[in-house]
Amino acid sequence: ETNLTGTATTPSFSNTLSTRFDGIDDYCETASTYSALDGVTKATWSVWVNPTNTSGIRVVYHNPRNTTIQKSQFMLWLVSTNRIDFSIRESAYIRGDISSITFGSWNHIMCCIDTTLSNVLMGKIFVNGADVTTSQNVSSLPSGIIPNAADSLYIGKEAQGYGSPFSGAIDELAIWSGVDLRSDVSTIYNSGVPNNLNDSSIVATAPTTYFRMGDGDTFPTLQDTNGSADLTMTNMTSGNIIT
Repeated sequence: ETNLTGTATTPSFSNTLSTRFDGIDDYCETASTYSALDGVTKATWSVWVNPTNTSGIRVVYHNPRNTTIQKSQFMLWLVSTNRIDFSIRESAYIRGDISSITFGSWNHIMCCIDTTLSNVLMGKIFVNGADVTTSQNVSSLPSGIIPNAADSLYIGKEAQGYGSPFSGAIDELAIWSGVDLRSDVSTIYNSGVPNNLNDSSIVATAPTTYFRMGDGDTFPTLQDTNGSADLTMTNMTSGNIIT
């Protein structure tokens, strides 16, 4: 009989935790206006979602451009039986095939814009590494730039109450300002296994904002590991950080 002794090594990157939202009043919010994307022509948003309610409109994240309902610098929501909708300045949008989302399972959603490209290429939505874009009109953005933000970044709801709060779990939300990473979508999706987006051997440019949504976090704060846009969990408990 052999006795093995030693110290377990903690991996440099692991993904074991996420944040659960009840679809009623749970949400997270930055302490101040999230302005990292003000005036840029290129950006990328990457997030993992496990949605558990298929009814109505469920908001994943929202950054307002003023205090009027559904006025967005950017917003992602899932419309039951209809579409994935990503809006910029509310009138410019990218829409995707909702059937590409599996409710009750983890899905990777990545949205990219680049207003310097031709009209049909300016906006794309990818689900689990595949282009699921059905329509887009990013070319309608005035001057081809993302408008200025006017409020906190909200995760799990629209700031003024449009649609319904997100129901399910959210993980690994990353935002790149000034960078279109559509050519890296397969690497970021990584066949369904979230990887370290701060590793330059995986993605050359680190996210501007990177929420691990549980890993390395202590309730009620979800850290922005790459900046100062920490989130505060609202109407939630430490039990909302789940394995």
